[in-house]
Parts: sequence; C-alpha cells; structure tokens
Amino acid sequence: MKILTRLAALSAVALAAGCGEPPDDTHLQEKVISGFYQQHLKTHSPGIPSADELKQLQPFVSQALFKLLSQASETEIKYHAASTDPLPPLVDGDLFTSLFEGATAYQVESCESEDAHASCQVKFTYKSGNGGDEEKWKDKLMLVREDKQWRIDDIEFLGSDQSSQREYLTDTLSSIISEFN
Repeated sequence: MKILTRLAALSAVALAAGCGEPPDDTHLQEKVISGFYQQHLKTHSPGIPSADELKQLQPFVSQALFKLLSQASETEIKYHAASTDPLPPLVDGDLFTSLFEGATAYQVESCESEDAHASCQVKFTYKSGNGGDEEKWKDKLMLVREDKQWRIDDIEFLGSDQSSQREYLTDTLSSIISEFN
C-alpha cells in the first residue's frame, strides 16, 4: 500500500510540474502549418502537385484534402494525355496561397480551436527576385484533428483580389475534378 501511495504522490508532483500536461494545441497547429509551407516553399512548384510532391505534403494534410489533391493530380495527367497538342496546366500559379506567384515567407499569426477543428490566420509575403516588388496578404487555414494530429483540411484565400482561384482550395480542386473528368 505504501508503494501505491508513493506512486500517487510522485504522479501528482509530475503533473504539478507540467510533465503530464498535453502539448499546446496552438503550437501543434503552427507546427503542421510550418511543415506544410516549408515543404511547399522548398519545391515552389506552381499548379497541382505531382505524385512525388503530394507524398511530401501528405503528413501535413487531412485524408480528405489528400484525396482531393490526388484526384486533381490524376485529372491533370489524364487531361494532358488525352490531347495531342500542348495544353496549359489546369491550375496556373500557386495552388496554396492567394497570390499567383506564391509566397516567399509566411508567419502564423493566430489560431482558434474548437474541439477537433481549428482556423489559423497566416500572413504571407512575396518579394520578387530583384528586390523590387513586395506583396503582403493573409489567408486562413482550416485544420482538423485526425489520429490525434492536426492536419490542414482547407485553405480560404483572403488575399484582396490576388487569387485567380475560388474562395476555398477544396472548391478549386472539386471544380477541376468535376469539370475535366
């Protein structure tokens, strides 16, 4: 009985010291967003990601968003294979930000959570290679908790008239899939 009492006391001390507290959701949300955009900015590929690029992004996106991205990628492959003439990509420009050129930097400004859903404001910056033009805008990322991990489930493009896409990433992808299949 003494051993159980000591274990209970040690557990209480560990909890009081913060050893048993769950990780901060905001930190985990920022971590998944940062991982996603670090990977995206590393390749900085315009349009729908290739199968190889999708594999790199998969740990950061929800199962539903990954499925849509995969279907859009397959749709683009079929679209180009069906034509003998060169065709433009189904999405021209950056798929994951409001600005056609994409971003050169990002910063997670805030996240709000409710149960298994969160929305995060992300501030983006684009600086042209010659150091001249600079654009700044914000987009909102919707996250969902899957398998005890936060994942990006959608992006709302809030950039002021900068995006050639629909208001949400999932709408853009769904439209491509239905229009070209």
